[in-house]
Amino acid sequence: HLRDPRQVVPESNMPAYPWLRKTVITGQNVDQRMRALRALGVPYTDEQIAAAPKAIEGKTEEDALVAY
Repeated sequence: HLRDPRQVVPESNMPAYPWLRKTVITGQNVDQRMRALRALGVPYTDEQIAAAPKAIEGKTEEDALVAY
């Protein structure tokens, strides 16, 4: 992985955010947050909500940002 955005786009002003690849997601209350988002119109299914804690297990904030 390229960790510094300037390696991809030299004129980028985006910082590297090195802590994102080190910080593991806890997934605390992810199901509750997904249900709240569903109430706001995000089309999450019950199956997606149930699978979310396992799906993010061991992932970092960098993984989450890329997935977003």
